[in-house]
Amino acid sequence: MASREVRDLERKIEALIMAIPREEEAYEFYMELHNEYEEDSSKDMFLFLANQERKHKDSLEELLAKLEMRLAEFKQQT
Repeated sequence: MASREVRDLERKIEALIMAIPREEEAYEFYMELHNEYEEDSSKDMFLFLANQERKHKDSLEELLAKLEMRLAEFKQQT
């Protein structure tokens, strides 16, 4: 793997490290709104949005783990 590919992996990892906390913040924001509303349709909507953010976070964490493993494997080979 060329140094360009390593840098590409590192940049992707960096982007994910920045994105994951934002997904968590969005989750917490929607849960706060969910807890503020009494109307079922509003609560349901914010809970749905919160769950979507949680799924996004989980997907990004899975991708991050794969990229970090790939980068570690490369570093072990060099």
